[in-house]
Amino acid sequence: MSRGHRVLTRQPLPVASLPYRQACYISLGGADTGPSPVDRRKTGAKHHILTCGNGLPLAVVQSAANVNDHLMLPELLDRVRPLRGRPGRPREKITTLIADKGYDYPRVYAELEQRRITGYIPRRGTRDKVTAGRWIVERTLTLLHQYRRLAVRWERRTDIHQGFLDLAAALICWRRLSNRTR
Repeated sequence: MSRGHRVLTRQPLPVASLPYRQACYISLGGADTGPSPVDRRKTGAKHHILTCGNGLPLAVVQSAANVNDHLMLPELLDRVRPLRGRPGRPREKITTLIADKGYDYPRVYAELEQRRITGYIPRRGTRDKVTAGRWIVERTLTLLHQYRRLAVRWERRTDIHQGFLDLAAALICWRRLSNRTR
């Protein structure tokens, strides 16, 4: 993430985090695009987002539309920077993770156990619901996709689109945190 985004996330935040993903339609081809499994095999991409309990984006990653969600979790967790705001040492890691059924794989549980993160993930094929905080992530994704440049990906280069994602995440943080100080 950009330096400005790291500065804005120094406010005290709850540690609970929520990964989720959202499809993004692509007008042009390029790297990190793949056939969408639900849209007649047109090329597409997904935005994977990790937010804090307040809905501030901590990490945003993009992938091709045909990549499973659980494969992107390690990259999302690696992108989270230390959270500051309270006196003392900054919180270095996430302690709780709430996810949807797309992350219910043994590989994810092993990754969370290795990082000492408590995961709340409903089992695939059941009606278990861990939806208490899902609306928080949905709201953040809605704010992210209000930027027209991100709703439809026009860039062929992945680094440019990732830069726009980071900029949008920083703007969301800035707007939310500036409203609190008034």
